[in-house]
Amino acid sequence: MFPATATDPIPFHQVVNRGIGKPGRYLGQERGALHRPWDQASLRWCLTYPELYEVGASNLGHIILYGILNRLPGQLCDRAYLPAADLAARLRQQKVPLFAVESRRPLRAFDILGFSLSYELGATNILEMLDLSGLPVWARQRPDVPFDHPQAQPLVFAGGQTATSNPEPYAAFFDFIALGDGEELLPEIGLVVREGKAAHLSRSALLRDLAQVPGVYVPSLYKRNGDGRVVPRSSATPARVVRRVADPIPHYATGLVPQVETVHDRLVVEIRRGCTRGCRFCQPGMLTRPARDVAPEAVVEAVETGMKATGYSDFSLLSLSCSDYLALPAVGVELRNRLQGQSVSLSLPSQRVDRFDETIAGIIGGARRTGVTFAPEAGTQRLRDIINKGLTDRDLLRGVRTAYEQGWRTVKLYFMIGLPGETDADVLGIAETVRWLKRECHGHGPLGFHLTVSNFTPKPHTPFQWHQVSSDDLRRKQALLRQALRGIPRLKVNETDVRISAMEDFVGRGDRRLAQVIVGAWRNGAGMDAWWESVERAYDAWNQAIHEAGLSWRGRRQEPESKDPTTLPLPWDHIDTGVDRQWLREDLQRAMAAMVVPDCSFAACSSCGVCGPEFGHNRIVAPPPVPMALPRVQPVSHRVQRLRLRFTKEGDAALLSHLDLLRLLDRALRSAALPISFSAGFHPLPRLQVGHALPLGVHGGGELLDLELTEVVPPVTLINTLQPQLPTGIQLLTAEEVPLGQKSLAQLLEGARWITGFCTESGATLPSQVWQAACRAVLAAPDLPWEDIDKKGRTRQRDLRPLLKDLTLHGQEGASVQLAVDVAIDPTGRSLKPEQLEPILAGRLGEGLCITTLCRDWLYLRPEAATPRQEITCL
Repeated sequence: MFPATATDPIPFHQVVNRGIGKPGRYLGQERGALHRPWDQASLRWCLTYPELYEVGASNLGHIILYGILNRLPGQLCDRAYLPAADLAARLRQQKVPLFAVESRRPLRAFDILGFSLSYELGATNILEMLDLSGLPVWARQRPDVPFDHPQAQPLVFAGGQTATSNPEPYAAFFDFIALGDGEELLPEIGLVVREGKAAHLSRSALLRDLAQVPGVYVPSLYKRNGDGRVVPRSSATPARVVRRVADPIPHYATGLVPQVETVHDRLVVEIRRGCTRGCRFCQPGMLTRPARDVAPEAVVEAVETGMKATGYSDFSLLSLSCSDYLALPAVGVELRNRLQGQSVSLSLPSQRVDRFDETIAGIIGGARRTGVTFAPEAGTQRLRDIINKGLTDRDLLRGVRTAYEQGWRTVKLYFMIGLPGETDADVLGIAETVRWLKRECHGHGPLGFHLTVSNFTPKPHTPFQWHQVSSDDLRRKQALLRQALRGIPRLKVNETDVRISAMEDFVGRGDRRLAQVIVGAWRNGAGMDAWWESVERAYDAWNQAIHEAGLSWRGRRQEPESKDPTTLPLPWDHIDTGVDRQWLREDLQRAMAAMVVPDCSFAACSSCGVCGPEFGHNRIVAPPPVPMALPRVQPVSHRVQRLRLRFTKEGDAALLSHLDLLRLLDRALRSAALPISFSAGFHPLPRLQVGHALPLGVHGGGELLDLELTEVVPPVTLINTLQPQLPTGIQLLTAEEVPLGQKSLAQLLEGARWITGFCTESGATLPSQVWQAACRAVLAAPDLPWEDIDKKGRTRQRDLRPLLKDLTLHGQEGASVQLAVDVAIDPTGRSLKPEQLEPILAGRLGEGLCITTLCRDWLYLRPEAATPRQEITCL
């Protein structure tokens, strides 16, 4: 089994190589990756996100905590993500444990292994990662020994919204759970673990110490009573565990910059934490109180410095409700003024339609128009009052009309069905609302809508936590709404699969008895359960596990029908989020009476129980004056200079795709503040061209890049400025100035030289004379017919001989040889691939062949590309 010991790095390039899709996910070479020395750390963390890299690397909390932990003296923090199915299969096949992306060490080599549990259906992914790591999925099976014992295993914990809300279904998998904000809590945990490690405490003794840290829940120190209450096993353990609260730190948003495209491929800066709107369906709004605004000047500084440090072309201001950040108009206009001409765009993920005005409309977008999204949630005023949305029909129309008049021709709207108190008339009200908005917004062309219609699932710690949902009723309402929406032009509708909602609800409000069901579902094939490609498989796996446990989808808890459900114990009653349970009961009664509770950030206190010494109070920043908006300035598109660079793409960089490379170069140029010229049009792009795309995983020794600049920059200055912004493996070799009017690189490419390694399938060593004779025979052939399948599945035949210019023996070591292959590139960009020579050479040799290495050593340009200007070489 690899590695040699439990703490050695894994042989990365033996595992992540050809045949693995998007290997850039696993490199750990992002800009901003800190790579703390392994041997100098006395405490080693690994924060894992149980989703594909593209999702996990986009999570702001993941980025912030990574940055905080790596700045603690004597500690390091690495990261890991759920591997895609291809890599997971290879890890099992080669018996290689799951590894962290920076140190490339097995997860079991770390002291603390943390999982982000921000979604109910993430548990099966966590079990998959534990299993791939060679760690027991059950906390009770981890040895109760000190850290320095040969059998020691890391402490496994979870954090995140779902873990804070109701940790009980997952309690059996974790040694401890971190509740609430982690910015201050995790360093405190690290201090306790570091001291316990130095004192050689056993696992159980260390967990008893951790249980005394506010915000740390140790499930093994609690038990479930017969009435369903979770109580401590001893008086030394706190009866209730308090959620931690911390202030947002915008500075830490400037962290990791992925080299592959992610779900949220932009700089994200938090402007407000917590929401006090009091929407009765919204768990984050209840779990993040009180509201804490970030100072406007801190937001502006974080964005301005972050855009330069990261090279992003887009940024987003993050809050549960951005419009409740009263400084947003001033901050937005100030940022727009400061970032003029840099081809950047601003997006706001969550906006209150009742606060959307011309100022907000003017700051969204920038170099390109981003979308605008509003969330009415319900189709009638009565139901919006029940859920305490605080939104009137007049507010909705004013906001949508403002967007329409400011140039948006498509508006996204979010609705829910299945809400408490909902009738069929409320469901039909969604269609009526869409038709009404389309009638009222006219004069500038047709208005289209993208609707997302979600199924309401009750969440713990909300007034609707006692509500029951019927999957059959949700399906009926979906069909009713689909029928009502028919015939509306320019309308796109997305629905949530009822099966996903059923799985979310089953787990989200469960107790400790569900751990066996979660394990059963995982063993039955569940995983990535919320991805639409996986729904059928996941639902079947969960369904089977539920029946194997002797339960039904509604059999999560057995409640006496004669009792008021709001008086019965709940699995999460021992978790103190600050919101009083009696207040939730009373708010449920207000909901049924359609009573609206004002936002306590801007009105009187609603007495929910949060405000006080443990959780703090609302801190609202008064809106500063809105600066005068400067006229929009397009990025500079004139050109005064064209530079041509040679560069390598080797090592880890070879595992980046061509699109990843273009994205990386764009960000490097922005961070280097080079005067790059941008194209004109709706979405300006930097004027850069990369020569013939290099296949994924193939090394390049002499690739080509053309840049067009708005100012004259000496070639040596450009190399010295740009090189520090590039990752290891991309080395700038030379730079030269070429005429602006010269043809594009694609038109100038004449050929390429490949160095290709071969060995025989049998392992036999063939003399060099045999290889040389085979090369001569291939070159002497009048034609080299090739047959393959095109993208449409049709068979095509062509002759490769005109594309092969030379084929020689480059070197030999035992059974392995290297051949130098010179090929032509025709005007359409078509060329001969060295892999195509494999069967041709095998036929000449009478031996099966395997390609061992592949490198494009050089790209050749046509004679007309020659220039008398001096070439600058990077030393």
